[in-house]
Amino acid sequence: MPFSSVFHRDGLLRTKEYVPSSMFSASVDWDRTAKQDTLIKVMPGPPNPDGPANPDAILITIGIVSDSNTLKLGPVGNWSTYTNDDWKKKEFSAAKYTFTIVKPKNDPVFAPDFPIAIAALKKVQNTISKTHINKWFIMQDGTEDTIRFAFNVFEKKDKSNSDTDIDIRSWPVPSECRDALEKITDTHVIRPFIVFDVDGTPIEPTEISSKLKALIQQVVILRAAQIKPPSPFKSTAKPYRPVSLRPEEVHAEEQRALKAFALPISAPGPSALPISTPGPSNLPAPPKRQASQEPEGSDPKRANTGETPAKEQEGPQKD
Repeated sequence: MPFSSVFHRDGLLRTKEYVPSSMFSASVDWDRTAKQDTLIKVMPGPPNPDGPANPDAILITIGIVSDSNTLKLGPVGNWSTYTNDDWKKKEFSAAKYTFTIVKPKNDPVFAPDFPIAIAALKKVQNTISKTHINKWFIMQDGTEDTIRFAFNVFEKKDKSNSDTDIDIRSWPVPSECRDALEKITDTHVIRPFIVFDVDGTPIEPTEISSKLKALIQQVVILRAAQIKPPSPFKSTAKPYRPVSLRPEEVHAEEQRALKAFALPISAPGPSALPISTPGPSNLPAPPKRQASQEPEGSDPKRANTGETPAKEQEGPQKD
């Protein structure tokens, strides 16, 4: 069955997770704590202080992955793009995946939704921002608004992620980065950026950027979660290769949203690819025929959307 933008959009507009939906703004709120502010889903009914915490919000939007200098989704992210002395002083572990979503101008169905999504995201940011000067997420490219994503390739090893069995030594970095990778093998773990082709086949890390650029994508912004054993990324005895297995037991709301809406979207020409991104998150957006799940014993981490001097942040942030 050929892809239908009209049919797909009709389904999205009936959900609170779709950012251009009229239901979106009223369905999310900021959870303010001493250390961070987290965008959460507003649950029906009066607040229950003794009940479970509200789940982190899920955001869905549609756009084209820009073929620009921000498209750095390879095994070392944007590391090789920096050659100035200030960047050379930083650790290799500071490398980030980066990409930008722009308006899908060639799709008459989804194109009008993009500025609506931008306006809704700005409104959400402004409800928590002190200065209303919000940078590094919604950005200007000439006269056009774009959405930029940036998140770490590597993560500091701790009790919540140290038992991952993705062997960092097998990560397919270029030969000139091998020495730098070796220096962080005992202190960091990989946060793989997982992308599936339209047939559900995982894309090799070295091919992600070339296969995503200039195609219409559905981006599902999820909460962060660590992959725990049993892991689908076993690679300790051989070079890293993504596999088709999914983690087990995902949060019920995430499972519903992903199962219903993480579908491949085609631009004119080549087929596009379903992806997910930390908003922050690194859970894969599964193809239509198979739901994504989170493994038993996972330790979800909330996104720090609070004010920070870092120039690149994941998802909506305050200033």
